[in-house]
Amino acid sequence: MADITGVLLAAGFSRRFGAGKFHGKLLYELDHQPLIAHTAAALAPCDRIVAVVRADDVVLQSVLRTLDVDCVLNPEPSRGMGYSIACAIQETTPTSLRGGWCLLPADMPYVKATTTQQLVDALRVGSELAAPFYQGRRGHPVAFSAHYRASLAALDGDTGARVILQQHADRLTAIASDDAGVLADIDVVADLYATS
Repeated sequence: MADITGVLLAAGFSRRFGAGKFHGKLLYELDHQPLIAHTAAALAPCDRIVAVVRADDVVLQSVLRTLDVDCVLNPEPSRGMGYSIACAIQETTPTSLRGGWCLLPADMPYVKATTTQQLVDALRVGSELAAPFYQGRRGHPVAFSAHYRASLAALDGDTGARVILQQHADRLTAIASDDAGVLADIDVVADLYATS
């Protein structure tokens, strides 16, 4: 069976959330658990989960250890989400071309594990790229096969992996989803209460 790594992108600064530099958004309590615990649960169908975190965010690292999530340290978080993705890819290597990664921003706690399972299944049967679409809009997580390892490992800046998806749109397996959580990211506290 191919090995697929779930990647939580958790090296941001959460400046808009307004609850403190280190103890803000990702540790905000949601249903008696830190927000990031919900996001990690969404990646449960993956064979392994890693989180890309800032080296100085030791509280978040400690919480992730209790969730059995491995941490990959981003030494330059100001370089953006693309660089965080590159850090994760450089630290993880699938054992076959049907392995790969499911990338999920850590501030998306409403994604369902069943959605991630569909992406994992798509990779395992040979899809190169896969993403959920809710009401016609592409959401997260996004799955990349091992075919894209070099491209992902070279990312930098704040646009994430969007350029790869644009360049290879004809290879994307679009999965119709009824999971509204694939579009729901949390930027401010009010977003937690605007999402059902």
